[in-house]
Amino acid sequence: DSGEGAVGWGDLKRACTQGRRAPVLPSALEKELEHKHFTNGKDDRPAVAELYAAGFKARFGAAEVLRYAGLGWGDDEAKAVAAVLAAGAAPKLRELNLAGNSIGDEG
Repeated sequence: DSGEGAVGWGDLKRACTQGRRAPVLPSALEKELEHKHFTNGKDDRPAVAELYAAGFKARFGAAEVLRYAGLGWGDDEAKAVAAVLAAGAAPKLRELNLAGNSIGDEG
């Protein structure tokens, strides 16, 4: 049934990927957290930073393929990905897909 309110695959994909951020190094996230409010910032902020760093290291350390195609990213997001890769965060990476984004010469 393709009645009113039906959502196609393309619409669903756009809705799920819209606003997806580029990866952020743990050190950069830690700086971002300084500007976030936590109920118990003294204890929560370092815990969040530590959990993110551990997850980041595990995921990017094992990643062989990164697919960031069609996310509407521009130069800033491409620079963020480049910073992550330049930091050696993805030593096993074989494939990086940034197709379908709006990345220019600056990115």
